[in-house]
Amino acid sequence: MFINEAAKLSKTTKKAIEYYCHKGLLNPKLSDKGYRLFTAEDVEVLKKISLLRSLGVAVKDIPELLNGNDQEAFQKIIEVQLFDIQRRKEQNDFLKELAASMDWKAVSLKVAAKECQQSVIERLTKAFPGFWGKYLALHFQQFLQEPIQTTEQEKAYLEICNYLDNVQFEIPDELDDYMDTLNTQNCQKIYLNTSTALSYAIDNPENWLVNNKEIVEQYLEFQKTAEYQNSDGAKLKELLKKFNEEQSYNSFFIPAMRKLSPAYNEYIQKLQKADKAFLQQYRK
Repeated sequence: MFINEAAKLSKTTKKAIEYYCHKGLLNPKLSDKGYRLFTAEDVEVLKKISLLRSLGVAVKDIPELLNGNDQEAFQKIIEVQLFDIQRRKEQNDFLKELAASMDWKAVSLKVAAKECQQSVIERLTKAFPGFWGKYLALHFQQFLQEPIQTTEQEKAYLEICNYLDNVQFEIPDELDDYMDTLNTQNCQKIYLNTSTALSYAIDNPENWLVNNKEIVEQYLEFQKTAEYQNSDGAKLKELLKKFNEEQSYNSFFIPAMRKLSPAYNEYIQKLQKADKAFLQQYRK
């Protein structure tokens, strides 16, 4: 069939079909006279493309969604859309605040802080795809609530952006299934549970060690077993340790974050104090 019939059957326009062909979403055969010839399968693809476009999916993201039933690919698009919705809501809230207060300087500082936070969070989720990126984004966003006010902070921010734009983090094939399982989990719920437990531990490490002595010692013993050492969790831990060493995560990224965020620096100081208390009690 020719393009006019394909447009009618798929309930789209000739211009849209030509655009999709130009972008490589469709590759119809050509007649002897050079006209595009569409099949029934092409029409079904056009219907899917039209549906995805009506759901706000960008043309550049459509090929990945058409090539199979990849739930992770759909989830990625959903998360991007949710992020955009949240951003528009925040912009609307800032506009309402400005209209009510007419305090241009105060609102400007808040917007600058939010833009800094969004820039770092976007880079984190791109550098660390899947569960790990989402977890890191949830972790660091709480420490990026204040605007950049010093030259040192500005330098640290640029260093962080450059680091995340160039960092290499790859998951080996043997951990693909394990990471896929993590990606299906509720990352926000896991983070909140972990964060709450960690907050209690670092706020009063001595009491925490006393109250959780049995659990800690059971876990330390478990780490010595073959079951743990051969587990995917242990392999992921070693992968992250290797990444930290090779990609200067702890020696470059973390110090830069401490310079950028006074709140994060305070958090790290508490974490170091808790780590010291742990080592004093369980040093080999």
